[in-house]
Amino acid sequence: MTGRPGSAWGRGAAPVRRRRHVTAWTIVWLLLAALLLAAVVVVWRAPEAATWRYRIESGGVPVMSATAPVLSAGLQWADDYYAVADLGQGAFAIGEPKYGQCNFSYLIVGTQRALLFDTGPGVRDISPLVRSMLPASMPLEVLPSHLHFDHTGNLHHFDHVVLPDLPALHDQVRDGSFHLGFYQSLGFVEGFPRVPFHVSRWIEPGSVLDLGGRRLEMLSLPGHTPDSVVLYDRDANRVFAGDFIYPTSIYAFLPHADLSSYAASARRLRDLIDDRTRVYGAHGCDHPQVDVPTLTRADVAALETALTQAATHIGRLGTGWYPRVVPVNDRMRLLATYPWMAR
Repeated sequence: MTGRPGSAWGRGAAPVRRRRHVTAWTIVWLLLAALLLAAVVVVWRAPEAATWRYRIESGGVPVMSATAPVLSAGLQWADDYYAVADLGQGAFAIGEPKYGQCNFSYLIVGTQRALLFDTGPGVRDISPLVRSMLPASMPLEVLPSHLHFDHTGNLHHFDHVVLPDLPALHDQVRDGSFHLGFYQSLGFVEGFPRVPFHVSRWIEPGSVLDLGGRRLEMLSLPGHTPDSVVLYDRDANRVFAGDFIYPTSIYAFLPHADLSSYAASARRLRDLIDDRTRVYGAHGCDHPQVDVPTLTRADVAALETALTQAATHIGRLGTGWYPRVVPVNDRMRLLATYPWMAR
């Protein structure tokens, strides 16, 4: 049986083809819309995307230095991994020159107690070295400058960990232990686990930690992360800055970084210190040469200028698309997000 022209059967063939044609175009448009939505999400969540890119590049293992480190004057090997420098007035820099990020933690010793500022990523357990540098009976507390993995990797090896008294951090305590957030820690990029630890004390920002003969003011300076703190020793005129500033690429593009807060914090620190202040950062390698990362008020001022530019320019600034690479001075460059991106 066949459909004659003009019959109901013959008239029905064209609508079927049209429906198939419409269906195919609908699928194409849906795919294009999905791709566009995915692109928008990647752009909007570029900080998270950047961490996954690093995870792929690192292979999910700790990134170690490809060259043998050369220690500058003042630094000495404490063993086959850690290097130590005596900064005077009861302060010691403990470096990890063989680790790719070349972390520096700081041990400040008073007459009554000691404080370890940062603990490194956990490639090695730092606690035996720290305890060997102290009298056996001296109390020791540990304070991370912020909660990225390369500063918190050894916290669980210590009995007395203190954190800034911030409401958001209190919410991360469950069953008596502090649990690091996934993008708060970022340990997954190099395969470091998020190990819970006990918080023995909460310190109000602005409080003074009296070690006996050494008084350290803990300042909350958000920007690099919301919980970033620095220690200001007014008597010795020095600042232990963590990742707030260090003489290489300054990260202001990772999840939870805030350019406006970072710029305001830099302005606050710049106005607090003077031209003689020594500022000690948390990363100090210019491989193969390794030195204690020491900066000045001029460096802080230059960083504040770059951060202010990045926080107020919504378009292209410096070089690169993400992160934007903004020159700071001959020692530093700023790797920045965009002010319109989600934090």
